[in-house]
Amino acid sequence: MRISIYIISLALFFAAVGCASRPSEYEKLEVEAPIFPDYAGVTIPARIAPLNFNVDGAEKVWVDVKGSIGGEMSGSGDWAVFDIEEWGELTEKNKGGVLVYDVYAKKDGNWVKYKPFEISVSADELGEYGLTYRRIAPGYEVFSDIGIYQRDIHTYEEEAIIDHRSAPGECMNCHVSNRTDPRQMQIHFRGVHGATLVQVDGQRKLLNTVTDSTIANCMYPYWHPSGNYIAYSLNLIHQCFNESNHKFIEVFDKASDALVLDVRTNQLVLTPAIQTEDFESYPVFSADGKKIYYCTSKAYRGPEECDKIRYDLCVIDFDEETGHTANVADTLIKASAEGKSITHPRPSYDGKWLLYSEADFGVFPLNHPESELWLMNIATGERKLLKNANSDGAESYHNWSVNSKWIVFCSRRLDGVTNRIFITHVDDEGNSTKAFLLPQYNPKEYYENMIQAYNTPDFTLEKVELDIRPFIEELYSDKRIQVTIK
Repeated sequence: MRISIYIISLALFFAAVGCASRPSEYEKLEVEAPIFPDYAGVTIPARIAPLNFNVDGAEKVWVDVKGSIGGEMSGSGDWAVFDIEEWGELTEKNKGGVLVYDVYAKKDGNWVKYKPFEISVSADELGEYGLTYRRIAPGYEVFSDIGIYQRDIHTYEEEAIIDHRSAPGECMNCHVSNRTDPRQMQIHFRGVHGATLVQVDGQRKLLNTVTDSTIANCMYPYWHPSGNYIAYSLNLIHQCFNESNHKFIEVFDKASDALVLDVRTNQLVLTPAIQTEDFESYPVFSADGKKIYYCTSKAYRGPEECDKIRYDLCVIDFDEETGHTANVADTLIKASAEGKSITHPRPSYDGKWLLYSEADFGVFPLNHPESELWLMNIATGERKLLKNANSDGAESYHNWSVNSKWIVFCSRRLDGVTNRIFITHVDDEGNSTKAFLLPQYNPKEYYENMIQAYNTPDFTLEKVELDIRPFIEELYSDKRIQVTIK
């Protein structure tokens, strides 16, 4: 399979490059090239897939790339196409340096040369194999064309972990690995054969997480670093629609609680402190596993009051021996007092930062154009807006690389409707770089034709292995382990 994909990729490469050559005569312009994606000024990890790009209105393209530390290469064709091996070697050689681009474009039969631009190559590696994410139609009424995919971040190779073809009629969501390691993995399934898959070192089990003592199925999972627990919230989710508001659809909870699943015993651990009359959602374990961060809001009743729902960021101690939390939580950020709402807390795996979304209200920042990414220094409480990573579109669904230097997230900045995957680097001071769009072989063609949206992206340390045939048989058999209350 890999060989055939490689052969096809080579054929596409040579078809795109054709017989182009560096132009000897051209008009020199003092403006940067109108390229898509906008990669000028971004920071990338070494050996990421080549940042191919299109030049607006160009018939042919020639690009020279020179490293500040050493090495050079060229890319050419109907758009800028770079050889994967050459690109990998050049970026590896220039870690901590920059790549300088000279872009030539043939327009209306004549060549022009644009003002050079630079891309920085970080000294911080991105050691993961790639990404996992869900692809789904950017609507709200169907899930017939849906799947969870993985992508080799060093090439353009993508494959389905499970999708609508292998599991028709099932809604797959809330997939998560433990600190990007897919040997401990969880996926939710909703629909006729609904279940929660928990797979550890290839051994899997299907759970029914609804009980008489809880209000809903478990969702929004997050692994404890030990692998013994998964934090969940229980959400009664509803939608409302606005006739004139720019936020056409609003997703809100009618009730929500937080709890913990003991993976070893299939028991839910209920704790009164995080199961109150208020809303509790998005619980996540701290990097050392000794605390749970979560979001909480006063309980308003939607849809007429959904714009009043604002979530604060809280933290509570967690006892790994018992699986219980403390009796009292602390409020870290009272966002409601600032007229804001915090969701999706994500602690960096080195224990230094807490990454979160902030919007004007609500629990679902995906539909909020004003939603932005923030960092909080866990030791000092200092907060910092990730200005270079954010945009005028909604930013959401963010996760860390295992070395806590890279963030992957979704953004609607391209068209205001469809989520796309972006990556940004964060330095030791919590400063972000200009985010770059996930590379594709022919980016303009790919993103113009890709009508599905991305969500819940995460880095994966290695390829996810799910033995699909026996798993589908188990899923459709409806044999489930019923979780109990501890």
